[in-house]
Amino acid sequence: MTSQQKAPAESATQSLRVQGAASTALYGLIKGDKTKATVVGTSDDTVWMEADDRIVAVTTRDFTRWPIAAHLDPAAGADLGPGIVPSDQVQIGNGRIMFTELSVEIAEWWDPRPALAATTVDELARRVLGLPGDIPGISSEMLENALESRSAGGILHAARFLLGKGPGLTPDGDDLLMGALAATRLLGEAIGNDRTIAMMAGISTPMAQLAEARTTTFSAALIQAALRGQVGKPAGEFLNALSGRGSLAPSHLKLIRLSHTSGPALAAGVVLGAKALTVAAAE
Repeated sequence: MTSQQKAPAESATQSLRVQGAASTALYGLIKGDKTKATVVGTSDDTVWMEADDRIVAVTTRDFTRWPIAAHLDPAAGADLGPGIVPSDQVQIGNGRIMFTELSVEIAEWWDPRPALAATTVDELARRVLGLPGDIPGISSEMLENALESRSAGGILHAARFLLGKGPGLTPDGDDLLMGALAATRLLGEAIGNDRTIAMMAGISTPMAQLAEARTTTFSAALIQAALRGQVGKPAGEFLNALSGRGSLAPSHLKLIRLSHTSGPALAAGVVLGAKALTVAAAE
């Protein structure tokens, strides 16, 4: 064991214990038998790790509620601390995520797949009218055309030009694609478009493979979640509003303000996917 490979928290007698909440997408992993995870990255407020070929994030940002994440209870006043570094070993299981000096007991769960209201193409077109579906520096025309024509091959081709485009854990091109995929999946179901639902099922595996090969590990995991209709809380609220359940302008603004780049790109992707659905359904 190297100096940076600290033993899991179970061996630390003074481990701080706090409560947290997690996505139901992680339920089987967290509630199952203990398994080892390895930290693969950190930031000021987030640690992400790999466990059983899956990426799991632990964060202090409870308002994001990523579909692959758990967050610490804000009332606990705990942070993840600078002592957690890549290659550290973590234990996950029996309802806990256990770092060397911090044990997070999951006491609450959220569903990352928003339950949209049934709606019509005309209603969706009215709600999405006038909302921006692009962002500076990222060309979305190829993806937009492919979605409008329901071309599975075209969507995969467009993804090759978007994946990994831009800096950061979730590059702008990834966020745009993520929003469009989630919107197409969820709003396609909300309007009852069987052709769109079948198309999304068909591109799921090759799109996941593309993401794994062409962008960051964390971003690829979020794209795979988007293919299943699983999104963070702000994106879920905006998608709900587009289906007629919730306030449209406030939820759109909240998503845009999520971060300097990811929020606007995610919002633009959701709008692009929603607009493309209204065009495809009219053909």
